[in-house]
Amino acid sequence: MKKMVLGLMVVAGLLGTSTVVANAADTDSKSVVSTGDVAFSSGKLSLSVNNTNLSFGKNTISAAQATLGTSTTPTVKVNDLRGTNAGWSLTVAQGQQFNTQTNASGSALTNAALTVASTKDSSDSTSSDSTVNTDNAPLTPGKTTNGTTTNGPVTKVASASAGHGNGISAFTFGKSKLTVPGATNKLDKSYTTTLTWTLGDTPSN
Repeated sequence: MKKMVLGLMVVAGLLGTSTVVANAADTDSKSVVSTGDVAFSSGKLSLSVNNTNLSFGKNTISAAQATLGTSTTPTVKVNDLRGTNAGWSLTVAQGQQFNTQTNASGSALTNAALTVASTKDSSDSTSSDSTVNTDNAPLTPGKTTNGTTTNGPVTKVASASAGHGNGISAFTFGKSKLTVPGATNKLDKSYTTTLTWTLGDTPSN
């Protein structure tokens, strides 16, 4: 019985010595590898419009057809901070035809045609980190019935296909045009319409 106890004690002593040596070797190492990490959570897809009024100025009444340029330059910014590379589409819809009032009882610029043209704002220091597309968008005005205006169909003015459009993309609309036929009855008044901008979270066809 005594011999068995002694044998166990010797084995235990050897194991203990082996462990101490291994720890000493680790301590003497001159190079240690560790890791660093960082993670991000998804941000938002949002839209902002500066100087929202798309103005075609004050013009002299004429019997000839007129194609009018803008006297203001609205800027639209698309902020895609989702980090998904899903792409997006920016559309615009026109309310009623240019009218002297906000309802159908005013005098409209019959057959006046508005084309909204987007241009990538290359001067914007926060421009997108990937490709975006611009477009010219001929708009069809909506209608006003019983004091309620229904927008015309939406038309794409800018987009980013899947895999593009991350970051902040800025567009200007200073090349937009308003064509007014010469036969359109024009009064010595101001005419207005509404534009509704919509940002979709996937590319449009």
